[in-house]
Amino acid sequence: MQRFLYSSLYYLLTPLLFLRLLLKHQKSADYKTLRQPLRLAERLGIFTQPLFALVRQPVWIHTVSVGEFLATRPLINKLLEDYPDYPLVITCTTTTGSAQILKTFAQEIAQQRIFHCYLPYDLPGSIRRFLNRTNPSLGLIMETEIWPNLLLECERRKLPVWLLNARMSARSAKGYARFGRLTKNTLQKFTGIAAQDVLDAGRLKELGADENTLHITGSIKFDIKVQPEDLAAGQALRWQLHWQTKMVLVAASTHKGEDKQILEIFQNLRVKHPELVLLVVPRHPERFQSVYQMLSENAMGLTTIKRTEIASASAIEQTISPDILLGDSMGEMMHYFACSDLVFMGGTLVPVGGHNILEPAALELPIVYGPHIFNFYAINELFLQYQAARQVQDTTELEQVLDSLLSDKEERNGLAEKAHQLIEQNAGALDKIMALIKPYFDNK
Repeated sequence: MQRFLYSSLYYLLTPLLFLRLLLKHQKSADYKTLRQPLRLAERLGIFTQPLFALVRQPVWIHTVSVGEFLATRPLINKLLEDYPDYPLVITCTTTTGSAQILKTFAQEIAQQRIFHCYLPYDLPGSIRRFLNRTNPSLGLIMETEIWPNLLLECERRKLPVWLLNARMSARSAKGYARFGRLTKNTLQKFTGIAAQDVLDAGRLKELGADENTLHITGSIKFDIKVQPEDLAAGQALRWQLHWQTKMVLVAASTHKGEDKQILEIFQNLRVKHPELVLLVVPRHPERFQSVYQMLSENAMGLTTIKRTEIASASAIEQTISPDILLGDSMGEMMHYFACSDLVFMGGTLVPVGGHNILEPAALELPIVYGPHIFNFYAINELFLQYQAARQVQDTTELEQVLDSLLSDKEERNGLAEKAHQLIEQNAGALDKIMALIKPYFDNK
């Protein structure tokens, strides 16, 4: 009965989902410029079948958006390297995720080693069309994607599906528990689940996951390899901005309600630290223009420019070195981190739950965040226990901690070194995951 009600409600909401996509696409010129075409038909499982699906069954990998895709890149690269005869189908649900996939694997897509499309809405007909067209031999779903109709159809086709790098926050578990029977039935349709830590595994088990198929592998996000091109791009940006002698504070993945608070803290810190400059990177592209307007109107004499205004080195050479840069581009977060000296992680001063702090840790940067980091509870606890990051409870404490770090190079370097060591000590999830899925390749 719960599945019937779920599917019926989904059918009723589908027109609203399409309307939402259209409205977001039309909301601003920036949104349309930065993101891919809507491709609405793909949301219903309608797309041209990849040619390789007629010859060889591919491995299907689903990542929700940009963050999950970037975390999955080591796994995708490993599959391409170890199993070159297996083509890949990579799906996502967001337009930003799609843009990043197309950008990152443009060559492999052109060579038909990878096919990309949106994962359709969880409607029985749409799911069947998607699986008919892609014909995968193995499904790898990342993190917390639990779709009842998708898993039911995979079970009917005897298609093995693993939930990898699985996480389940207390908040998410509470939501899934409201549909207990449906959640339990869906979780038990996974061939296996590789959880990030014991807390995630415990919550998944409480929701009904089969203990016999539940594994703890750690987070694949620890398996970060900093690419030389990311470091080079970060340093090039710093040079373009004339920030070589500046102290760069990046406010990464900020949400509504945080940007103005960060600006006020920055302005206060500038009195004592005139060498300080600010890089603000909003989490969502649709906020780029409003954040830029807020910064321009409230910066009180400080110069603010957009990342997209820096067309070339020669263009910035004719401009006064800015005090504030708005990171209004997609797929450049590692470049922004590589340009910075000190990190505030957004989504933590407001109850969003925070974002991935492992990327700046891999770049050996000191990291500070607010009280709301429940999306990465276990990672947060590990960093705090190891004294590899600083957590604050409010903006007053945030300003004090940033002031202390800016004033004490030894304190900054110590925090950064511990963060980097923690990354190295906890790497290895990728090898464990590869060991779990290896039999599906060996038996072909």
